[in-house]
Amino acid sequence: MSEREAPAGRRGRNDPGRRDRLVDATVAVIAARGVAGLTHRAVADAAGVPLGSTTYHLGSRDELLGAALRAAADDYNRRLRDRFASLTPDADLAEALVEAMLDWLGPQRDRTVVEYELYLAAVRRPALRAAATAWVEQIAAMLAEHVDPVTARAVTATVDGLLIEWLVAERAPGRDDLLPVLRHTLAPR
Repeated sequence: MSEREAPAGRRGRNDPGRRDRLVDATVAVIAARGVAGLTHRAVADAAGVPLGSTTYHLGSRDELLGAALRAAADDYNRRLRDRFASLTPDADLAEALVEAMLDWLGPQRDRTVVEYELYLAAVRRPALRAAATAWVEQIAAMLAEHVDPVTARAVTATVDGLLIEWLVAERAPGRDDLLPVLRHTLAPR
Protein backbone atom coordinates (compact mmCIF):
# COMPACT_ATOMS: atom_id res chain seq x y z
CA MET A 1 0.00 0.00 0.00
CA SER A 2 1.50 3.36 -1.00
CA GLU A 3 1.51 6.43 1.21
CA ARG A 4 -1.37 7.92 -0.78
CA GLU A 5 -3.37 4.76 -0.12
CA ALA A 6 -2.98 4.82 3.68
CA PRO A 7 -6.29 4.03 5.35
CA ALA A 8 -8.21 7.18 6.17
CA GLY A 9 -8.73 5.93 9.72
CA ARG A 10 -5.03 5.91 10.61
CA ARG A 11 -4.17 8.97 12.62
CA GLY A 12 -1.31 10.30 14.68
CA ARG A 13 2.36 9.53 14.33
CA ASN A 14 1.61 6.19 12.61
CA ASP A 15 -0.02 7.99 9.69
CA PRO A 16 2.71 8.17 7.04
CA GLY A 17 0.27 9.28 4.33
CA ARG A 18 -1.02 12.31 6.20
CA ARG A 19 1.13 14.87 4.40
CA ASP A 20 0.06 13.47 1.02
CA ARG A 21 -3.59 13.63 2.09
CA LEU A 22 -3.07 17.23 3.18
CA VAL A 23 -1.62 18.06 -0.23
CA ASP A 24 -4.56 16.33 -1.93
CA ALA A 25 -6.93 18.24 0.34
CA THR A 26 -5.16 21.50 -0.51
CA VAL A 27 -5.77 20.85 -4.20
CA ALA A 28 -9.41 19.99 -3.45
CA VAL A 29 -9.89 23.22 -1.48
CA ILE A 30 -8.39 25.25 -4.32
CA ALA A 31 -10.67 23.45 -6.78
CA ALA A 32 -13.69 24.36 -4.67
CA ARG A 33 -12.73 27.85 -3.44
CA GLY A 34 -9.82 29.07 -5.53
CA VAL A 35 -6.45 30.13 -4.17
CA ALA A 36 -8.10 33.03 -2.33
CA GLY A 37 -10.21 30.55 -0.32
CA LEU A 38 -7.26 28.45 0.83
CA THR A 39 -6.84 28.26 4.61
CA HIS A 40 -5.26 25.74 6.95
CA ARG A 41 -8.67 25.18 8.52
CA ALA A 42 -10.28 24.41 5.15
CA VAL A 43 -7.49 21.94 4.35
CA ALA A 44 -7.81 20.27 7.76
CA ASP A 45 -11.57 19.93 7.30
CA ALA A 46 -11.15 18.51 3.77
CA ALA A 47 -8.50 16.03 4.96
CA GLY A 48 -10.41 15.08 8.10
CA VAL A 49 -7.49 15.89 10.40
CA PRO A 50 -6.97 18.31 13.30
CA LEU A 51 -5.99 21.85 12.36
CA GLY A 52 -2.63 21.45 14.10
CA SER A 53 -1.75 18.67 11.70
CA THR A 54 -1.87 21.02 8.73
CA THR A 55 0.37 23.57 10.37
CA TYR A 56 2.77 20.83 11.49
CA HIS A 57 3.19 19.38 8.00
CA LEU A 58 2.68 22.56 5.94
CA GLY A 59 3.30 25.49 8.26
CA SER A 60 2.48 28.44 6.04
CA ARG A 61 0.10 29.28 3.24
CA ASP A 62 3.08 29.35 0.87
CA GLU A 63 3.99 25.82 1.99
CA LEU A 64 0.43 24.67 1.26
CA LEU A 65 0.53 26.32 -2.16
CA GLY A 66 4.05 25.09 -2.92
CA ALA A 67 3.19 21.49 -2.07
CA ALA A 68 0.01 21.68 -4.15
CA LEU A 69 1.89 23.31 -7.05
CA ARG A 70 4.54 20.57 -7.04
CA ALA A 71 1.86 17.86 -6.84
CA ALA A 72 -0.08 19.41 -9.72
CA ALA A 73 3.09 19.75 -11.79
CA ASP A 74 4.08 16.15 -11.09
CA ASP A 75 0.63 14.91 -12.08
CA TYR A 76 0.44 17.08 -15.21
CA ASN A 77 3.94 16.06 -16.30
CA ARG A 78 3.18 12.39 -15.70
CA ARG A 79 0.04 12.63 -17.83
CA LEU A 80 1.96 14.47 -20.57
CA ARG A 81 4.79 11.90 -20.46
CA ASP A 82 2.22 9.13 -20.79
CA ARG A 83 0.74 10.83 -23.87
CA PHE A 84 4.17 11.35 -25.42
CA ALA A 85 5.24 7.78 -24.66
CA SER A 86 2.46 6.52 -26.90
CA LEU A 87 3.53 8.68 -29.85
CA THR A 88 5.10 6.89 -32.77
CA PRO A 89 8.13 8.51 -34.44
CA ASP A 90 5.96 9.65 -37.35
CA ALA A 91 3.13 10.94 -35.13
CA ASP A 92 1.66 14.37 -35.74
CA LEU A 93 2.72 16.37 -32.67
CA ALA A 94 0.19 19.12 -33.35
CA GLU A 95 -2.65 16.57 -33.45
CA ALA A 96 -1.40 14.92 -30.25
CA LEU A 97 -1.26 18.26 -28.45
CA VAL A 98 -4.71 19.24 -29.66
CA GLU A 99 -6.11 15.95 -28.35
CA ALA A 100 -4.52 16.66 -24.98
CA MET A 101 -5.77 20.24 -24.93
CA LEU A 102 -9.33 19.22 -25.81
CA ASP A 103 -9.18 16.84 -22.84
CA TRP A 104 -7.71 19.51 -20.55
CA LEU A 105 -10.36 22.04 -21.62
CA GLY A 106 -13.20 19.50 -21.62
CA PRO A 107 -13.40 16.59 -19.18
CA GLN A 108 -10.32 17.76 -17.23
CA ARG A 109 -11.25 21.47 -17.21
CA ASP A 110 -11.58 21.76 -13.41
CA ARG A 111 -8.14 20.19 -12.93
CA THR A 112 -6.69 22.57 -15.53
CA VAL A 113 -8.18 25.58 -13.74
CA VAL A 114 -6.55 24.49 -10.47
CA GLU A 115 -3.20 23.93 -12.22
CA TYR A 116 -3.23 27.44 -13.69
CA GLU A 117 -4.38 29.01 -10.44
CA LEU A 118 -1.44 27.37 -8.69
CA TYR A 119 0.99 28.28 -11.47
CA LEU A 120 -0.13 31.92 -11.56
CA ALA A 121 0.05 32.20 -7.77
CA ALA A 122 3.83 32.31 -8.28
CA VAL A 123 3.46 35.77 -9.83
CA ARG A 124 2.88 37.28 -6.39
CA ARG A 125 4.56 34.63 -4.25
CA PRO A 126 8.32 34.40 -4.77
CA ALA A 127 8.46 31.18 -2.71
CA LEU A 128 6.52 29.43 -5.51
CA ARG A 129 8.59 30.66 -8.44
CA ALA A 130 11.20 27.88 -8.45
CA ALA A 131 8.49 25.19 -8.59
CA ALA A 132 6.56 27.06 -11.31
CA THR A 133 9.71 27.60 -13.37
CA ALA A 134 10.74 23.96 -12.99
CA TRP A 135 7.30 22.88 -14.18
CA VAL A 136 7.60 24.82 -17.44
CA GLU A 137 11.17 23.66 -17.97
CA GLN A 138 10.12 20.02 -17.59
CA ILE A 139 7.34 20.48 -20.15
CA ALA A 140 9.74 22.14 -22.60
CA ALA A 141 12.24 19.33 -22.04
CA MET A 142 9.60 16.72 -22.87
CA LEU A 143 8.69 18.60 -26.04
CA ALA A 144 12.39 18.94 -26.92
CA GLU A 145 12.48 15.17 -27.34
CA HIS A 146 10.27 15.73 -30.42
CA VAL A 147 11.37 19.14 -31.72
CA ASP A 148 14.32 21.49 -31.31
CA PRO A 149 14.61 23.36 -27.97
CA VAL A 150 13.49 26.76 -29.34
CA THR A 151 10.40 25.23 -30.93
CA ALA A 152 9.75 23.36 -27.69
CA ARG A 153 9.69 26.67 -25.81
CA ALA A 154 7.45 28.25 -28.45
CA VAL A 155 5.03 25.32 -28.30
CA THR A 156 5.00 25.44 -24.48
CA ALA A 157 4.14 29.15 -24.58
CA THR A 158 1.54 28.61 -27.30
CA VAL A 159 -0.19 25.80 -25.42
CA ASP A 160 -0.20 27.85 -22.21
CA GLY A 161 -1.62 30.87 -24.01
CA LEU A 162 -4.31 28.85 -25.74
CA LEU A 163 -5.30 27.07 -22.55
CA ILE A 164 -5.65 30.34 -20.64
CA GLU A 165 -7.54 31.94 -23.53
CA TRP A 166 -10.02 29.05 -23.71
CA LEU A 167 -10.42 28.66 -19.96
CA VAL A 168 -11.96 32.13 -19.85
CA ALA A 169 -13.87 31.86 -23.14
CA GLU A 170 -17.63 31.52 -23.10
CA ARG A 171 -17.55 28.37 -25.21
CA ALA A 172 -15.37 25.30 -25.37
CA PRO A 173 -12.87 25.22 -28.23
CA GLY A 174 -13.01 22.82 -31.10
CA ARG A 175 -10.18 21.21 -33.01
CA ASP A 176 -10.34 24.01 -35.62
CA ASP A 177 -9.71 26.62 -32.92
CA LEU A 178 -6.47 24.96 -31.78
CA LEU A 179 -4.93 22.95 -34.58
CA PRO A 180 -4.06 25.79 -37.01
CA VAL A 181 -2.25 27.70 -34.25
CA LEU A 182 -0.20 24.66 -33.23
CA ARG A 183 0.57 23.79 -36.84
CA HIS A 184 1.82 27.33 -37.37
CA THR A 185 4.00 27.19 -34.25
CA LEU A 186 5.44 23.82 -35.28
CA ALA A 187 5.96 24.76 -38.94
CA PRO A 188 9.60 24.75 -40.07
CA ARG A 189 10.99 28.22 -40.66
